[in-house]
Amino acid sequence: MRAFRILLIPALALGLGLALEAQTPKKVLFDHTRHEEAGTSAEWVICSGSEPNPSPAAPASEADWNGGISAWGFDLFKAGYAVQTLPPAGRVTYGDATNPQDLSNYAVYVIPEPYLKFTAAEKQAIFTFVQNGGGLFMVGNHPGAIRYSGTGGTDAYTVFNDLVAVNGGNPYGFTFVPGHGPGDALANTTSTAFALGTSPAEQAIIHGTYGSLGLMDFHSYSYLNLNPAQNPNVQEILHTQVSGDTGSFIVTCTVGAGRVVAISDSAPADDGTTSTSGKALHNSYTLNSNRAFFLNATTYLAGATSAPVPVVGIVSPASNPTITAGGAVTFQGSASISDSSTLSYSWAFGDGGTATALGPVSHTYPTAGNYTATFTATSNQGQSASATRTITVNAASFTLTASAGPGGTISPAGAVSVANGGSQTFTISPAAGYVISSVTVDGVNQGALGTYTFSNVTANHTLAAAFTASAGSSLTEAFNTGTKGAYALGTVALATGTWTLDDALLGNTTSDRKAGAQSVRVRNSGKVTMGFTFPTGAKTVSLKHAKYGTDGNSTWGLWYSTNGGSTWAQAGSTVTTTSTTLATATFTVNVAGAIRFEVRKTDGSANRVNFDDFQIAGY
Repeated sequence: MRAFRILLIPALALGLGLALEAQTPKKVLFDHTRHEEAGTSAEWVICSGSEPNPSPAAPASEADWNGGISAWGFDLFKAGYAVQTLPPAGRVTYGDATNPQDLSNYAVYVIPEPYLKFTAAEKQAIFTFVQNGGGLFMVGNHPGAIRYSGTGGTDAYTVFNDLVAVNGGNPYGFTFVPGHGPGDALANTTSTAFALGTSPAEQAIIHGTYGSLGLMDFHSYSYLNLNPAQNPNVQEILHTQVSGDTGSFIVTCTVGAGRVVAISDSAPADDGTTSTSGKALHNSYTLNSNRAFFLNATTYLAGATSAPVPVVGIVSPASNPTITAGGAVTFQGSASISDSSTLSYSWAFGDGGTATALGPVSHTYPTAGNYTATFTATSNQGQSASATRTITVNAASFTLTASAGPGGTISPAGAVSVANGGSQTFTISPAAGYVISSVTVDGVNQGALGTYTFSNVTANHTLAAAFTASAGSSLTEAFNTGTKGAYALGTVALATGTWTLDDALLGNTTSDRKAGAQSVRVRNSGKVTMGFTFPTGAKTVSLKHAKYGTDGNSTWGLWYSTNGGSTWAQAGSTVTTTSTTLATATFTVNVAGAIRFEVRKTDGSANRVNFDDFQIAGY
């Protein structure tokens, strides 16, 4: 409530999952000893002509490296990995100190659609590399995809089936089998049939650092068949959704201390850019969940299950400031990250305003209230952290009306404007026995002030009231604390209190739209309910909303209860969420006294919607 003082005159006077370190980056080696660049539609190298190290050493974009998988390599470089190519004259060895590119020097070895078989010694070296903790990434293609016409040339399908046949068996537990090639009506397809388990491999690849996978596309491909009898640790990651087919698009396994991932098509890795004459590449890497898969899988193979989180702070303002409405605050953030990867910055000023800079940035607050300003730094690996300041904005002025008791008159009799910290004089007549019965501030009755009598006087007396405006009570929930990773009905302790999430969870993936570290994600007919009451009522409620990932539109609404959740009434109208960018919906409530709120998704569809920065402006 607004604070004020009454003066009477004259009578009264707040295992394996190690983060990368910039000083000792993990190294990823891309093979180029198997003619991976052969043909007009294949250039599965990072940087043609610049090997083993791509050039320039510090690229500004993936186009600075000219290979068909330069975007994949560039993303790994930004994440702090050291990226190299094993050139055509290179040797595939393990434990050979004379070979500067011996596999023992690398965390991950990527073989992107090879066209020559490995020798028996090379197969053994690769197998030993994996057994001793290395990560092996096999990128295949459809049978008959050979693009190298020289001696011994064959397709990736055959190369990999020969590679997994080692020591008289198949310790990897999978093989490549025919799928659909060029000219086949089924050669272009998509799949969302990801595994639903909770194993470390499934979680790291499907729900990894770079976001949860939703859909991948394939263009002429083979399939992968699993044989758990050969390797009980082999797992399917993605299954086909082509009618009548039963194969896997992506599988993983462990062999000894190492990890293996295989995908049955190279098209999802193609970034579509090259400066090499005669190449016809097609961009698939940035489509759907393709990029997230290759980066999640590489991170998993490198033995990391999480990326480093930025360390953030707010330099200015140094503490929580109080200003008058119409004033401005200058904001300056600070951020760092251990692997020196690229950071992006955002400010959410708490009143719907935003900015995308580290600072300094200035923001004006025109309306009284309490606002939470949030600074967020996000790494290119999708990891983010936030810091906040509470901005108290006092009214610049407000309207004031005083009423006299029965029989008395008061002057001025109507509403007057009083500056913040100013005073207003009221005169009561006749001379004695009458009172100021109430005072109204900004239309809200502050209640009876008590009886003030004047005796032994003959003249009209003056009551001087000095009123100091302060911000109305408020609540802001940014959903940045607490953990709830499943849609099942449950409660979660957040910064403001306990909330109930029904068919809803707290999402922090790159597909979740959020102002800070996480937001609420709701599906079907889900609900987000306050488990506590806000004591001073609500003038307005605002809430940010956006579509999750690539989902369709959703409709939803806000409900309130004044009896602890026994009955509910809708506030305002139903809202339709149509954008993947957070927008703010504001509801006028104007209900005094204890109140609680519930957000309901009303369309019942499987489309998911994110909610963030729930704010109540109270009395």
